[in-house]
Amino acid sequence: MTASNQTNILKTYFLLTYVAVLFLVSDSMPVTSIFQDGLLPFGFMLITWLLYGLYYLLPAIAITALVRFCSKNTSAVYITAIIMGGITTLLMYANAKLFSLYGMFFNGFIFNLVSTPGGIESLGGSSASDLGFALITLGFISLQGAMLWLAHRLYVKKAAPQLSFKFLPATALIATVLVHMGFALDSYTTNQLNVVAQAIPFYQTVSARGFFKSLGFTTQREAKIKLKGKLNYPLNPIQFKQPAKPYNIIWLTSESWRADTLNEKIMPNSWEFAKGAARFTRNYSTGNGTRMGVFGMFTAMPGNYWFPFLEERRGAAIIDVLEQQQYQMSFYTSAKFSYPEFDKTIFAHVPTSQLHDNNKGASGWENDRNNVTSLLSFIDNRDKTKPFFTFMFFESPHARYYFPPESVIATPYRDDLNYATLSKTALRNDIVPIKNRYINSVHHLDMQYGRIFDYLKQHQLLDNTIVILVGDHGEEFMEHGFWGHNSTFVDQQVRTPLVIYKPNSAPLVSDQMTSHMDIVPTIMPLLGVSNPSSDYATGYNLLAGEKRNHTYVSDWDKVTYVDDEVKITQPVNAKSFALMTASRGDDTALPHAERKTLLQTKQPAMLQLVQDLSKFFKKKDAKTPAPPR
Repeated sequence: MTASNQTNILKTYFLLTYVAVLFLVSDSMPVTSIFQDGLLPFGFMLITWLLYGLYYLLPAIAITALVRFCSKNTSAVYITAIIMGGITTLLMYANAKLFSLYGMFFNGFIFNLVSTPGGIESLGGSSASDLGFALITLGFISLQGAMLWLAHRLYVKKAAPQLSFKFLPATALIATVLVHMGFALDSYTTNQLNVVAQAIPFYQTVSARGFFKSLGFTTQREAKIKLKGKLNYPLNPIQFKQPAKPYNIIWLTSESWRADTLNEKIMPNSWEFAKGAARFTRNYSTGNGTRMGVFGMFTAMPGNYWFPFLEERRGAAIIDVLEQQQYQMSFYTSAKFSYPEFDKTIFAHVPTSQLHDNNKGASGWENDRNNVTSLLSFIDNRDKTKPFFTFMFFESPHARYYFPPESVIATPYRDDLNYATLSKTALRNDIVPIKNRYINSVHHLDMQYGRIFDYLKQHQLLDNTIVILVGDHGEEFMEHGFWGHNSTFVDQQVRTPLVIYKPNSAPLVSDQMTSHMDIVPTIMPLLGVSNPSSDYATGYNLLAGEKRNHTYVSDWDKVTYVDDEVKITQPVNAKSFALMTASRGDDTALPHAERKTLLQTKQPAMLQLVQDLSKFFKKKDAKTPAPPR
């Protein structure tokens, strides 16, 4: 076969692959709603969709061209084209599936999930899911093989079009400049294209401030907060005088424990225990995922500090205090301390002998039971002349939602969740039995909490033991269009129960806004710490009557400011593909006119956000974003 013939076959093959890529990308695009918004957003979406479809395919084309240049073996060239085309379409399919279910595209978080030990395990996949993913992969490779066969057959029958892409590079370049400059112009005027850009995978914004400023436009910088510098945490050395009779501390954290499940029906043991404690009914996690949620509760800082803590292997200040006071410590998780990397952040200074994550159970509920047994054994065998601190992370309410038959209180429920076959339509149709599965898993969580409560009562430990009950984050069941967590900052994903039991304190039920950042400032004074909480926290002492009027919730590359009126989400660091968004505090949409007016009134709050995200750096390198528009 001549080089010219091979070229025509590959052109036809990649044209077919391009059409497939466009089809897959379209799954994340709200075509109907954008068309209703007007011709400008719709036209922008159409052109950007066509351009970015080409961008996604460029690596496969380039690698195939490289192999063709280096090898004259036709089979090697065709196999490369099939494999690279298959990888491209498979990734775009997975990207569309990810967006459909969780509202995000591939990002640093997903890469970390795949590359970090324990990450894939944390998903809780089943053998049915693994088989489904294998079949899907095989299907995409087979589809690419069929496309190449079709391109070859069209050539043999002389039905293949004579394709010429002579003007494609220049056309694509001009169109790229126009759509990105158009987006920049819109960001300074009507701001209609923001929603469209967020529906295009990996859309890269440009500002062109200098150019538009020269034309007389009032330009503002992208609202991306940049965090740099070395940690200065705590701001001053922690000073304390250990109480003569120090408290023991039991800190129990559950995966995906949403706020509305702490009730008499689902969690009777916890509900009864909370009657004698301080219960905070409007508590916000510091993240919509485990990493930021647990980090924030132990450091009392916004979740975006995770990255400098990880880089410097810095542990939480409260753990330092407990170690200096010679607390006996033993930590348990039904997941892994290596994912997220808590062994390199909040527990970085804890000896590995005290971190127990050698789970041998077949499922989360079995690991929870086994670890509760180990935790109680640790308390049983401790040195009773010294105080103890123990922490456990429960896994039962993590999807696929684990529970034994005796924990069933909600029916019907799905027997299993096959991630490979899930779709948004399937979720909408099956969300009730899926949520029932979750409710049963939370009921099992309550049974394990009950074992600990019973032990504390039987051994008269409630007279000198602080008990903390809290979720790492919430869990959404399509209330706002998504399932699970880690996708948006709606209340269902970021609000959790918070119960703090302190011996000899009057019971309390508070409807005031609280945060995971308030737990450590509440506990530190009980350890004899005399520093003001501002030295080591961005939180308040809940048992001293201190109140907050706003909070921060983070994910991998964004931070959300939350108060009674509004939620404002901003990107953190330039590597983020995210754009600024805003909604009302109750998660309902903000009309454009109201949005602009309301956000103008929040400029002082945005400045405070920047200060809080730069407070614990030696150099204040966080760059202030422009006031939101």
